[in-house]
Amino acid sequence: MSADKKRSEGSTSRSIEPKPLGPNSYMWKDFGSYLYHFMLPQAFVLQSAHPIIDMAITKEKKYLLDPWGRAVNSTALLWPVVYARPENAIEKGRALRELHRHIKGEGPNGKRYYGLDPEAYSWVHITGFDASTRMYECFGTPLNPEQRAQVFSEWKQMGSMLGIRDADIPQTEAEYWKKFDEIVIDRLEYGEALKDLLDPGYFSSYPKPKNFQYIPNALWKLAMLVPGWLLHKICIATLPEKFRYKLNIPLNKRDVLIFKSASWFIRKLYPLLPEKFSYIPLALRARRDARAYPEAYRESYQEPSAATTEEFA
Repeated sequence: MSADKKRSEGSTSRSIEPKPLGPNSYMWKDFGSYLYHFMLPQAFVLQSAHPIIDMAITKEKKYLLDPWGRAVNSTALLWPVVYARPENAIEKGRALRELHRHIKGEGPNGKRYYGLDPEAYSWVHITGFDASTRMYECFGTPLNPEQRAQVFSEWKQMGSMLGIRDADIPQTEAEYWKKFDEIVIDRLEYGEALKDLLDPGYFSSYPKPKNFQYIPNALWKLAMLVPGWLLHKICIATLPEKFRYKLNIPLNKRDVLIFKSASWFIRKLYPLLPEKFSYIPLALRARRDARAYPEAYRESYQEPSAATTEEFA
């Protein structure tokens, strides 16, 4: 086994057995919400700017050729790490990590990539805390210090469930932002994936999902123009400023105005939606299961803090 692979394998070892998050966590409240899905495009852009991840995902370009299939697969693999019952959640995390063990190959530049490369594997998770806090800032009420601490603690616990060593992710929020900025400035690049993802027509050109094949192609393309255009604006506006500046991603005054208008509308409308329209089906089933069988979740990671309890009241 090569030295690089040994270091990569080491990223899955921990001295403390991970414990699942539970129904009273912010992760349960946010991760499966459609509101959080507004942050996924910008998180994917950040992840894809890492050169190792860029090489891996541009090999087949599923994000471009089969975005719906990729979304379904991601939901089936990652979201159960949060929403499975405690006795299954840890195994879901292990399964996802093992899947990455088989992601390996060589990029067009001759450099090799490996799905469990410590920096790349942890970077995907690192983007999650930024996405969570930015979601509240853009589409809700910014978190207070106690709430931020709770979200950060849950983020670290999620990392342990994905097999990431403490040494590979920051242990305090101050360390987090230092690490985040270092990777943005020193490691991220405008590679092939970003050329696709940041194309203004990327979302508008989404192919029809299998369940919508009965819609004429011309009508589908017409229907996707406005939402695709708006999703592109939201994606760009929710990217970290340092990242936009480094890679020279433009955001003009009109774009800012469009985003502020969209975020105001989302901030006002989303709290009014009933639960069944607020969560993806997998998360909705889990939330209902937790209410119907609370005893099945008593072994979850943590008791809710006062701030968390208030959020669920």
